Amino acid sequence: MSDGAQLPTDHCPLCGGDNRCAMATTAANECAACWCKSTTIAADVLACIPEQARNVACICASCASKPAPTTTAGVHHVVDQGQRPAVQLEANGQRVLIARTGAQVLSWHTDGGDVLWTASEPEYKPGKPVRGGVPVVFPWFGDHKSNPDMPAHGFARSVDWHCVDEQPAQVTLRATDSDATRKLWDHTFAVDLTVALTDTLRITMTVKNTGDAPFSFEQALHTYFASGDIHEASVHGLENARYVEHAREPIDSWDPAAPIRFGAETDRVFQDVPDVLSLHAKTLHRRVTLHTDNSHSTIVWNPWPNKTARLSQMRADDWRSFCCIESANVGEHAVTLAAGQSHSMTLTLSVKST
Repeated sequence: MSDGAQLPTDHCPLCGGDNRCAMATTAANECAACWCKSTTIAADVLACIPEQARNVACICASCASKPAPTTTAGVHHVVDQGQRPAVQLEANGQRVLIARTGAQVLSWHTDGGDVLWTASEPEYKPGKPVRGGVPVVFPWFGDHKSNPDMPAHGFARSVDWHCVDEQPAQVTLRATDSDATRKLWDHTFAVDLTVALTDTLRITMTVKNTGDAPFSFEQALHTYFASGDIHEASVHGLENARYVEHAREPIDSWDPAAPIRFGAETDRVFQDVPDVLSLHAKTLHRRVTLHTDNSHSTIVWNPWPNKTARLSQMRADDWRSFCCIESANVGEHAVTLAAGQSHSMTLTLSVKST
């Protein structure tokens, strides 16, 4: 949803249902027969339409006849490009789109464009994460340690989350255990993801053990950043941090005391990382700063062409324009919670033109 032209025009921007409205087409003569021509829609109802949807898609007849929904400033309930329920936050001329599938932040638009990256052939399907934005990884990272048939990166990015709280330009989504999740991971839990937009984008992931026995988990905010030309991009702040390289075809040699530059497949898991990192995207004239709380692991990833060819939703040259910098607690920094305990990890992103 990078601009208004990409918004769905055949679905109501308030409820996501079929709007049955000729105003969603470009043919002016069709609009003459539309139901909205013979009715008056209350101004407070019209005011609930997100700014990016105005003059693009009409609300449906059902929403037009109801009282205006209760709204929170800067929070709009919309649909994403696949007509899946989503939440859009707006503040300070910026906007963030969050799918309720996986509580995945899909985009963060600033005056400099989208800070996040999405693959060229994204799939917006129920129960399926989009390759891009910020997928939520829980309760394990990567392949399951003992069962390769289990879903990679856990199940949080594929389940439906529910809105449990709204504040101005802020929403909290929640996922809890179910019969389906307990078949994969036999624990009782609640995970909240709070996304807040000001002049920064803040994402807080809180895991609570709601059962009566301890459990351990891994977590990550698997953030895809637009990098411009990956050969000109660099990651700063991980100099001399301990790491393990998991790439099949890594670079022959590199200076661990220098910022990370990309010249081959990169899949490094760093431990005991600092709280502040940055991505310098030279060709985008942009520096993105990542500030974390309670994140002790970082993963830096780019698949390069050979692995890209094996990945879904990606075209052959997609590797050229992004990198992942994942804020995490994995491996030796997996978190153990006693019954009733909770743990929060926060990622705050800011962007500056260079």
